[in-house]
Amino acid sequence: MSFMNRLAHGLALLSLLVSQQAAAASLRISPIGLDLSEKDRAASITLSNSAEEPVSLQIRIFKWTQVDGEDKLDPTDEMLVSPPAATVPAGASYTIRVARPSVTPVTSELAYRVFIDELPKPIDPETGARGISMVLRTSMPVFVTPEKAKAQLQWSVAPSGVDLAVTVRNSGARSVKVANLSATTKDGTPLVATEGLNGYVLAGVARTFKLAPESGKKLPQLASGSVVTITAKNRTDDIKEDVVVALP
Repeated sequence: MSFMNRLAHGLALLSLLVSQQAAAASLRISPIGLDLSEKDRAASITLSNSAEEPVSLQIRIFKWTQVDGEDKLDPTDEMLVSPPAATVPAGASYTIRVARPSVTPVTSELAYRVFIDELPKPIDPETGARGISMVLRTSMPVFVTPEKAKAQLQWSVAPSGVDLAVTVRNSGARSVKVANLSATTKDGTPLVATEGLNGYVLAGVARTFKLAPESGKKLPQLASGSVVTITAKNRTDDIKEDVVVALP
């Protein structure tokens, strides 16, 4: 598996864990995502090291797309990160910048991912390696969004084995950040419920989320043409949609 594929494979999990990682580790990162307008040239990320030792980092940025519901990362020169490597002293802060070399109008949101990797500490030749060195990897989204761009969502649901497959197609010009995705029958009977971030759906693509019923419960039989109510959050907006079940 190539390096790019390995990064993409872990992207969904990294998206879910990034805020928890940044809070739990000695390295604090703020903000944990960047939203630039099409007129912005650059933005800053602050790295704060609360440990008693310096931390060395590698910093990279990739173009982020989604193909057939899967995240894809590619090298890019549309966006630059500076510096590409840094050492943050103990108890100190360090600022990195993300910049667009050329500010041109965009018709649909551009998406990128910044990866901040903690580098393993050198092995002391006198003591040798002891145990396993755990290092932090943080992935954060970077968006360049046209003025007035909005997501336009169409939802569909269908049983998928023991799960409920919830598909969202985003035909708009801005990504949607799906969280707390849940489904009930029209009369309010719970089917599936989740908490936290489910994932992003970038502009112009579709993505399917397979949701499992609560542990120990089974998904009830859903007839074709029956109605399921979908609720979720998109950033600060509430989503509530009645969706007709389509059997495969």
